[in-house]
Amino acid sequence: MKAMTLGFLGFGEVGYYMSRGLKKAGFGRIIAYDKAFSDGGSFAGTIGSRAAEAGVELVSSLQEMLSRADVIISALPAKYSLDAVKEILGNPVAARLFVDVSTAKPEAKKKMEELFGGKEIKFADGAMLGPLPTYGHTVPIIASGSGAAEWAEMMTPFGMKIELVEGPAGAASSIKLVRSVFMKGLEALLVETFLFAKKSGAEDIVLESIAETLKVPFQNTAQRMIAADLVHAERRAFEVGESIDLMKDLGIEPVMAEAIVKRLKKSAALGTRDELGGVPPKTLPEVYEIWKRKNHC
Repeated sequence: MKAMTLGFLGFGEVGYYMSRGLKKAGFGRIIAYDKAFSDGGSFAGTIGSRAAEAGVELVSSLQEMLSRADVIISALPAKYSLDAVKEILGNPVAARLFVDVSTAKPEAKKKMEELFGGKEIKFADGAMLGPLPTYGHTVPIIASGSGAAEWAEMMTPFGMKIELVEGPAGAASSIKLVRSVFMKGLEALLVETFLFAKKSGAEDIVLESIAETLKVPFQNTAQRMIAADLVHAERRAFEVGESIDLMKDLGIEPVMAEAIVKRLKKSAALGTRDELGGVPPKTLPEVYEIWKRKNHC
């Protein structure tokens, strides 16, 4: 039986960390095509050295990769992913499975699946739910689409953690984009908080205090905070407003803080503090029911 060749379209962080891990796990041939390398751009040196370290062959053209790869993983920036698919399908494609792990919108993933379906090529929408430098090729991934099950079956023996989710292509990326609001928002919030903490000379004690607060299981923290928002939003909006004044005094632009006040004021306007007698709901389903009844958005 012919050994499978895996091809990466784009060889940035995804291709590098996945390939390095897969090779260590005993995977065979991996090739990659990256326009930035072929064009000799500013990242060409990094791409070349990473490919050499990971044991990946960089091919000189898109057409060469399409003719040699049995499975293609597209790891391009989301804004280019759909156009890349249209370009690919203008060429002969040897691959039986195409996987897109970008953060493209669900509608784009659905369109990709339709386009590949016309060529009888299976498609998988893959969404990574963790940092690649930490997990490498074992990063938790959720997948949907016609080729998701085949991709999981193919890669699980090499240590990849691919969980199938119900629904067509786009279902996995939808979950990823919802999660991204929190994860990327948390990053931005941490940056703004510690710009503030450093200017205030309180960075160490703030870090220790936050770590202590978040020691409990995250599910408990999330439920407590979301439920308390229905009762304490007005008071918390005022508190963050005081923080904003101090941040401005210290020369820090309160980008995240002002957004926080806006969101808290929307919650306060629901009037649930008085309705609930100052006692937060005990469960998230109770919160969701209130949101629905109040048409909260």
